[in-house]
Amino acid sequence: MDAGKWEQELHMANLYDLKKFDLNLLVIFECIYENLSISKAAETLYITPSAVSQSLQRLRLQFNDPLFVRAGKGISPTIVGINLHHHLGKNLDGLEQIINIMNASELKNKFVIYGPQLISTFNVTRLITCLREEASVEIEYHDILTSTETGEELLAHRKADLVVTMLPMINRSVLCMPFQSISNVLVCRNNHPRMKNECSLDDILKEEFTMLMSEAPGLDEYQSRMDKIMVNRKIAFRSQSLTSIINIIAETDIIGIIPQKLYKIYRSILNLREIKIDYTLPLMRLYISYNKSSLYNKAFSNFITRIADEKQSSQKSIHSTNN
Repeated sequence: MDAGKWEQELHMANLYDLKKFDLNLLVIFECIYENLSISKAAETLYITPSAVSQSLQRLRLQFNDPLFVRAGKGISPTIVGINLHHHLGKNLDGLEQIINIMNASELKNKFVIYGPQLISTFNVTRLITCLREEASVEIEYHDILTSTETGEELLAHRKADLVVTMLPMINRSVLCMPFQSISNVLVCRNNHPRMKNECSLDDILKEEFTMLMSEAPGLDEYQSRMDKIMVNRKIAFRSQSLTSIINIIAETDIIGIIPQKLYKIYRSILNLREIKIDYTLPLMRLYISYNKSSLYNKAFSNFITRIADEKQSSQKSIHSTNN
């Protein structure tokens, strides 16, 4: 048998044995040992002395030893009880440390985000900056537009800590908040033979377009809104990759709609040009969603607070600039 498979089967067998044993009994044992009193152990654990006595009786049967014997007005551990405490002490301390680390998020060295490519180049910087204020964090970013699971499924299956979507998520176990809006522009290659700096809708509709492919909720709605504005536009190139779309626009006469910030990044590098039109393209709105239970994690809660504070600060900055 393969060594790895043997170890896995042994691990599963050990888990099955553990399932048959009530681990709470060991916590009660430790409390009795520390207090050398059943009544004091009961007070510490906020349970009745009768419940402590019943738990001790179950442990005695399990280990075939009294574990504690009467000594004067109190009780004293047997040799088996002393040895059990010796081994339990290290392991329970380790478990407590793990729990404390989890609450402090020191153990949380990987943070998984699912979001659209629309934010992976620039908007995600806000998320990364806020996350990296915590020490020893590894950030993993996945494109939700190519995922076979929805944002709700990713959170429900604990495959993501945070999900960025183009529609608000409505679920009792999930919290959702607005993240930001993305402005879009119509672009072509700089030396396009027909596209001028300003074009009419009739001129634009004579051209061929690119389209970002995805079944992600929100993007299909955005495409429908664009179809109402640009009725019967001809799609010549479809892709799940924004990078591929931008490269096609730069190398051919096909035109397309891309996020404004991406255009500003690539216009000089790829010789792109914005096509001015007499109407405003719809915004893409982004939302952040996460499990309510994640807020019990102190580091995650601090991260969400920083995101909210940063968003509020940005809005104040924009407002003061406009004034």
